Amino acid sequence: MHAATPNFFKKLRLLAKTEGIPFIVDETKSGMGQTGKMWGHELWFLNDSNGGSPDFVTFGGKTGISGYFSTYEMRQNSHCASFEQNLDLTKVLNFGISWRHMQRKNILDYVQDTSSFLKIELENAARDKAQITNVRGLGTAIAFDCVDAGSMQNWLLKRGIVVARVGPHTLGLRPALVLGPQHAANLREAVRNYHVNHDAKERQ
Repeated sequence: MHAATPNFFKKLRLLAKTEGIPFIVDETKSGMGQTGKMWGHELWFLNDSNGGSPDFVTFGGKTGISGYFSTYEMRQNSHCASFEQNLDLTKVLNFGISWRHMQRKNILDYVQDTSSFLKIELENAARDKAQITNVRGLGTAIAFDCVDAGSMQNWLLKRGIVVARVGPHTLGLRPALVLGPQHAANLREAVRNYHVNHDAKERQ
């Protein structure tokens, strides 16, 4: 399994534009800086030549508030304009405070720095240990395949590292934005020290 490329999304966006189909991007999991950008679709480099920005972007999760935003053209559409939202102003204010804090602290740059370190170390571990393969992702939203995903997940959890099963043979990282190189180093060491036989002995 491989991650879709920006070129794939550009072609998909252009196809939707050509066929008159609204292009909707769900940023519930990828928004709020997880990819190193405020919104994951910023990394697709969409522009007028390939259809332009998404027609709708939905969000929730780490933003602390659920909703969507759209292009001007979609807001002018009578069917789309009929949607109503009951906004909780407290959540709106919390979102604004979080976003300003991220800007002041350069959190997105921090995520990108951690991502670079994490990918390099996981790829090195994949090369040296062969227990993980196919390291991929954007920012700190990273996934990798395992010989035995359940065993690896159990091994990491016992060492205080929480990862998610995102496929039959795949583990995914969805850490807090403040994950730093020192935390990434803990994951690196745990992966390097893992062996399927070790985990089997621990479970006996």
